[in-house]
Amino acid sequence: MCAVPLRKDREEDEVATKANRRAADPDWGQRVAPDLRPVNPAMATAMQRSVGNATLGRMIAQGPAGPRVPHAAPSTRKRTQDEVVERGESPPASQQKTEAGAATRATRSGKAGATPSVKGKEGRVEEEIGNPTLVFTSSYDGDEEQSLNGNNNIGFAQTATLRRADGMQTPAAEAYDFWQEVSDESRQIVPTSVNYQPKKAPRRAWGVDGPFRPPYNEEDGNIIKAADRITFVDNPGFSTTTRMSAGYFLVDYTVRFRWKVRKKQGGRFTKAEPFWESDEMVHRVTSAFDAENPEEAVQVNHHAAGNRTWNVQLPN
Repeated sequence: MCAVPLRKDREEDEVATKANRRAADPDWGQRVAPDLRPVNPAMATAMQRSVGNATLGRMIAQGPAGPRVPHAAPSTRKRTQDEVVERGESPPASQQKTEAGAATRATRSGKAGATPSVKGKEGRVEEEIGNPTLVFTSSYDGDEEQSLNGNNNIGFAQTATLRRADGMQTPAAEAYDFWQEVSDESRQIVPTSVNYQPKKAPRRAWGVDGPFRPPYNEEDGNIIKAADRITFVDNPGFSTTTRMSAGYFLVDYTVRFRWKVRKKQGGRFTKAEPFWESDEMVHRVTSAFDAENPEEAVQVNHHAAGNRTWNVQLPN
């Protein structure tokens, strides 16, 4: 009967054999670890980072059936700063730094490093400012009669709309300086009048009319600003808060309007020449007060300026 070696003796022999093999071949543990499998590119990259190029090359060259790597986790030995690592495509291109040192990132379109579109005035290509069109409309908007002791509304409704040149992209408010000027005169019977003699308000010199100028303030509703136009909405005369209240009677009233347009200069408003100027548009009201019958209601004769369209010719 053959003697069977004890289990403890067999284990000791195997340990001694493995120790001798390790001493002769430092890479033996990596090559002959149990449960080997083929190496794919991702695994090779991971091994390259952890064990270094030299060790990985020997492991691949000495494998018994092509490149293989153990399922066990690779070595976690830290490299020194002096070691050279060939990174290849790691990290991915989407995370690599550009020459300027800034990390690129994918845009919504998926193209890494694409320059985003620039918005606002800085990104707009400066275009030639063309000749706009000015459209004026008006009508009488008041009572047909008035009386000395009444509370009479006598006035007009008008709009002046400046439309930018066809094909332009620059907003009208950024392309043009557009402003409205006014001059008026009137005669009224007032509570201090002697024998109902009208008091005359002499003609005023031309001046910029209230809010109708840049910057185009839309808060009070007098100005409507759109991309392709600027509209002045006006109600000249004695209406709303300036009605002809009891004790006042409007004998005659004349109000004149004109508009000026120029190319905007450096983003600021200026009235300096050169500019284009419209014709004068004139509204008139007359009413024949009868001193013999001061309480009698009297017809209001009104004549609105009408409607006009100008093709503005901007000076150079």
